[in-house]
Amino acid sequence: MRAIPCAGLLAALVLGTAVPASSQRDSETLTADDAVREALAANRELQAARFALDVARGRVLQAGRLKNPELVLSYADDFAFMAEGERNGSVGFAQSFPVTARLSREKEVARRDLAIAEAELGDFTRRLVAQVQSAFYAVRALDERTEVTRELIASVRKVEQATARRASVAEASPADVSLLRIERLRLEQRAQRLEREREISAGRLVRLLGRREAALQRLVGVLDPGGEPLHSGWDSGERPDLEMARERIERARSARALAHASVWEDWTLGLDYERERQVFDAPVGVKRDSFLRFGINVPLPLWNRQQGRIASAEAELLRARRRRDAVALRIQEEIRRAQTRFRTLRASVDAYAREILPEATRARELFERGYRQGLVGIAELLQAERQYSESRSVHLELLGDLRQAAIELEAARGSSPHLKDLRSRGGAKP
Repeated sequence: MRAIPCAGLLAALVLGTAVPASSQRDSETLTADDAVREALAANRELQAARFALDVARGRVLQAGRLKNPELVLSYADDFAFMAEGERNGSVGFAQSFPVTARLSREKEVARRDLAIAEAELGDFTRRLVAQVQSAFYAVRALDERTEVTRELIASVRKVEQATARRASVAEASPADVSLLRIERLRLEQRAQRLEREREISAGRLVRLLGRREAALQRLVGVLDPGGEPLHSGWDSGERPDLEMARERIERARSARALAHASVWEDWTLGLDYERERQVFDAPVGVKRDSFLRFGINVPLPLWNRQQGRIASAEAELLRARRRRDAVALRIQEEIRRAQTRFRTLRASVDAYAREILPEATRARELFERGYRQGLVGIAELLQAERQYSESRSVHLELLGDLRQAAIELEAARGSSPHLKDLRSRGGAKP
């Protein structure tokens, strides 16, 4: 039984010594899938939510059990009255038994509660996966925007330095140097603002991952999600909240059946042994008797026939059905909204990549060449630089929004591969 783990450990050690650089790179980087797996293993709220399953399992274990039997003891003596030595003692045993299917109904209600808890945990997991992916790519988008801004700062600084050298020999105006410096400072302010936003987003990601330290590895991932995420079929009921709504209907049916089964309360069967000593005047004297008594208590459903409980269960069943319909409509609306947002952003990103960015890049190159040749002024160059800067920034913002839309669409459909992995392993269980 221990050969396989030892062999696996030996193989891991051999591979680890063979490729130390690769292992080191893996430990220094973090992908979106790695982040999701880490959150599923260490997120504090998810760990707390999993205890709801233990609570529900305990209720299943407790439900449907008979009441404990009763040991009935009694003793009577006439010492406080005539003190003739008469006394009576008995020992008995009583057990309540259901005469309806109440216990099996209680068990079924508890099982439905467990199924609801599992579906609720699955829905929490679905939302957690989307939150981790959203936080991860929010940080990635800010990293990309910061990197582009730093590149622009370096480009403007290079032009600024060249212009300063030209101004020192009276080939350019000091005003041009000032304008370029202002543009560089403006871009540096933008970079600082992006870094502060990145710090906030990284803190949110760290919390979702369940880490205590605030540091993050270098995040690795492509912002562009490509085409529309594959639709694995919402009609198959992959959304855990829809499954939870269905389970609530079944739970309400079981609760209604339990209410009907509770109209007749448990009957109590009793068996006791009684020993009695009586004292009579002569000629009888002392008489001793023993009795074996059998009895049954039958509660009659005259005043309480569980009318309110049955009516409440009927209303709960109707409410569960309406909630199921509302959840189904909400899911459909979420999918349509996410699809529309994704397709709109996809068109905008493609338009920027196909039309705006090439034109902005070409214009920037032309104006930089013209400025070096003295054909255009600093104002025209700065305008071209700003157009290029804004085009790159907007394009990255759109890419970040597109990735968020893809995450939203995947979450709306409940089609995340991570959720499928959990289902294949038997559900979102600890």
